[in-house]
Amino acid sequence: MRTVEAVKGKWALVFKALGLPPITGGKHYKGECPLCKKKDHFRIDDKDGGGTWICSCGSGDGWKLIQSVKGWDFKTAAAEVDRIIGNTYDNREPKAKPQASDADRLRLTVGEKFKTLPPVVRNTGAEAYFNNRGITELPIKSVRYAEAESTPIGTFECLFSIATDEAGNPCYLHRTFLSEGRKAAIDRPKRMNSLQNESYLIGAQSVAIRMFPTSDVLGIAEGIETALSCKQIYRCNTWSTLNAGFMRKFKAPRGVKHLYVFADSDKNGTGLASAFECANKNILANNDVEKVTVRWCEKGDFNDLLQDGQSVYEWSLSR
Repeated sequence: MRTVEAVKGKWALVFKALGLPPITGGKHYKGECPLCKKKDHFRIDDKDGGGTWICSCGSGDGWKLIQSVKGWDFKTAAAEVDRIIGNTYDNREPKAKPQASDADRLRLTVGEKFKTLPPVVRNTGAEAYFNNRGITELPIKSVRYAEAESTPIGTFECLFSIATDEAGNPCYLHRTFLSEGRKAAIDRPKRMNSLQNESYLIGAQSVAIRMFPTSDVLGIAEGIETALSCKQIYRCNTWSTLNAGFMRKFKAPRGVKHLYVFADSDKNGTGLASAFECANKNILANNDVEKVTVRWCEKGDFNDLLQDGQSVYEWSLSR
């Protein structure tokens, strides 16, 4: 039982054990007040079994009296009262079980599903999709194919991609819904979901879909198709940073000496701005990068270059 409930009607026992005056009802105690030391001013009427008291120096309940006289905090007083009256209630509040967030639940679900999907996308609808974009260089890891992915608006083929940070922790799920070798004719055929809580993602570093192993040369591009196109054109292992925002913050892993940044040529310049910010950051960073080459097409991205051909420009930075 809670201590404050268990002690009701038992304050006489508590006061006696602690050497305090007894319950006197409406009469004053003949001895000294345990607080102000005045005689014939103090009485304990114990109204409603609460150990209530009154004196010219003040008034209160049994808890206030024993805490004031003994100099205890409530936790100490409650433990002593429990001991005196034989109550076994644990005054510690039970710890609430942490509730899994939506991101935590999705991360577990996606992790389990990812394990069930074939580790390669060759001879799947994903390969047909890439081929229709002119891409024959397929990802080695981090991208898998689901033949049937249920959504509220129907079931589609799906390209599953996991973006991780520099620590290897999954941060985002990227899905491309497909139909007969093309992007599905639905609103937002490409969708991204968080796999970590916002507090974690704010500090996540170098988020990317790591589709190929690293060596001393590494490329990054925004989209998956763009990254695969760069791999095919330049024979450079290229990761997808998903968007310009993540490209801007990307820092090459240890061992990479030459970083290629393949920029999208957006009309508003966002892709180029992010690429050069990334390049500058890596040249100034405490890593192994000795040279950064920024490349961009006359317009669009490198998948447009792969399919249609156009001029390419580059700028190199070095330490």
